Amino acid sequence: MHRLLEHIFYEVRKPRITWGDIGGFSRQKDILKEMVCFVLANGEALERMGIEPPSGVLMWGPLGTGITMLAEAAAAEAGVSYVYVSGQEMLGKADRMEEAFEVARYEAPSVLFISDVEWLCPREGADYSWGDGNLRGIPPTFATLELTEKFISLVDEICGVREVRLLGSCYRVDTVDQAVIKEKKRFNRKIFIPPPGERDRLEILHIYAGRMPLAGDVDLRDLARDTSGYVGWDIESLCRMAGKNAIARGSREVTREDFRKGMGEVTPWLTEDMVEKYYDIYRKDCPHHYHF
Repeated sequence: MHRLLEHIFYEVRKPRITWGDIGGFSRQKDILKEMVCFVLANGEALERMGIEPPSGVLMWGPLGTGITMLAEAAAAEAGVSYVYVSGQEMLGKADRMEEAFEVARYEAPSVLFISDVEWLCPREGADYSWGDGNLRGIPPTFATLELTEKFISLVDEICGVREVRLLGSCYRVDTVDQAVIKEKKRFNRKIFIPPPGERDRLEILHIYAGRMPLAGDVDLRDLARDTSGYVGWDIESLCRMAGKNAIARGSREVTREDFRKGMGEVTPWLTEDMVEKYYDIYRKDCPHHYHF
């Protein structure tokens, strides 16, 4: 039985999102199943084998790619409770953060997901630019040193609880304090959620456009090819715009032209320098942190 909680800083619930609700990222889903679901199902067996599972797993990548949904789907796959903590909302609320970690223990077996780790543990002197003055997505404020230290101490404690799987997320892994990443008992594993490729975008289009009455001239493969730089929330916006355009014309079907017009109304979140920077950060990172 879940504890009834009423707040805005975190929430606990039975997970509602499944893998099928998330388009693309098949490899990343498989890694999450291994690092989260497999560990929760086989904790005792791993211990008997002398295998130490990941302490915490940090997912990182562009906003709008569905990282929070991936965390919830992992909890659903594992059949455990889902505790979501908003790193942004926790700024200045150490008592609430401590309460959320306590709830994850109470709800065990559970997945504890903490978003925006870079807000809670910023790396001193980090360069947030993408190149050529592009500062898109930089957090406007960060945790105090006291809150950062509190967060790290809570991570240390929760990583010792076998029936709680710790997941985190950040926008750019190179802007997170290395103390919370490289320490063996903290977020010692990473999953890179890359900018959506054409195949990922096609799967996302199937989810959002698949709910709509499409005219015969709509080719989702063409749309997937022509939406470079779009993340999931951009594609959702595109489909919404296309549907609105069809309604405005008095049509009961959404046509290719409705989508083309919508593309002129949606600005892709990712720029070319952002995509290049993401892959550059990933290539330079230690590969051992990305495997079980």
